[in-house]
Amino acid sequence: MNMFSNKRRARAGLAVVLFAALFGAAALSPLRADTWRGLELKQRIEGAAWRLGPLRIAPSLVVRNAGFDSNVLNSPDNPIRDFTVTAGPAATVFVPVLPRFILSLTGSPQYLWFNKTKRERAWNFYFTGAAQLNLRNIFFSLDGEYSDARERWNTEIDIRPRRKGLGYGSSVLVALGYRTSFGVGYRTVKYDYESLEIEGFDVRERLNRRESYGNVSIFYQLGTARRAYINFEYGDYKFEFAERAALQNSRSYGLYGGLEFIQPGRRLQGHVRLGYKKFDVLAQEGLDFRGFVGDTALRFRVARPLVLRASYIRDVVFSLWFGNPFFVESRPGVGVSLYTPLSFIRLDYDFALGRNRYFVPGGGEPGVTRLDDYTMHTAGIYFRIRRDTALGFITSWWARNSNLPGEDDKRTFFGLNLTYEF
Repeated sequence: MNMFSNKRRARAGLAVVLFAALFGAAALSPLRADTWRGLELKQRIEGAAWRLGPLRIAPSLVVRNAGFDSNVLNSPDNPIRDFTVTAGPAATVFVPVLPRFILSLTGSPQYLWFNKTKRERAWNFYFTGAAQLNLRNIFFSLDGEYSDARERWNTEIDIRPRRKGLGYGSSVLVALGYRTSFGVGYRTVKYDYESLEIEGFDVRERLNRRESYGNVSIFYQLGTARRAYINFEYGDYKFEFAERAALQNSRSYGLYGGLEFIQPGRRLQGHVRLGYKKFDVLAQEGLDFRGFVGDTALRFRVARPLVLRASYIRDVVFSLWFGNPFFVESRPGVGVSLYTPLSFIRLDYDFALGRNRYFVPGGGEPGVTRLDDYTMHTAGIYFRIRRDTALGFITSWWARNSNLPGEDDKRTFFGLNLTYEF
């Protein structure tokens, strides 16, 4: 008991020292315009379409994947074909408690419907909230999140197990100079899956966990449209059930650098986040990951009618496959949009190649570690129905090729999407 109490006191003391340093930096730096987070909050409030007394409301409508799916459960042997749609309202409400103290609440209930596959029908709920104090050169935020949804949570899981997520966190951003700011943050989330068997593995027993993260960041404004940063992140992952805890309890350390292209309407938009991660499985020496990771999505307008896109994802993902605590997912992609002479019509095409690499042999092939390759094509034609809102008719084709027998798969989708970017 004393050992745990000492650890708690040490963590509390470290938090007090860190926040005292932040307040000291804020006090020593001269007053100036709001931090970049404060400015972004103001822009979001001013951009809200509805006003109801002191409230500001940003409404939207979610309509996605409305159409025909050739393989609802990603089954290689007996594919189920069905019609589906996900739809529901969404809104963000800003409540100005005081001129510089804002509450923001975002909610979106969505119904996932299938014509024949009734077991897959579900209401999905997504909620986030934040209490934000926007001072001149310091920005505080207390955040909470809740989700209860049936989805494909990663490229390993072929069906849609229901997952509940409950989390909270806090962050502080301090302006140190005209262009430089310093931030710290903490967040934690508990994931609880339904008890559902996939190829002999119970999703709940293998994936229920709590993830916690601490971040320290330095930001530098390169101008009104660009921001650079360096971020150190510590992660702690604790699994609920003893068998999986012994196999999968982990820690991670990551150092990242990035650029954010933040002003709407500019030629280049999006973000770049690249770095190095050290991921340690606590119970198994040697079954760890050291390497390059990234999360990048860029959009570049070459000329008025032509937009190019590029994306790259690479990271560690927790696995339920045999004795694998995790797999490494990599997915580069490119895309293009062409705005036709008819200004309300846009043509889209996107292509991506993915790879999931496993580290523990299994699946009936002695000594063989699983390796899955993915190919994804998506094409669409979008019709603008408002200034920045468009309805798209899309088709997509997805295929998985695995080095293990019985794991190859493919699916095709034809349908509609609603987007708020045109």
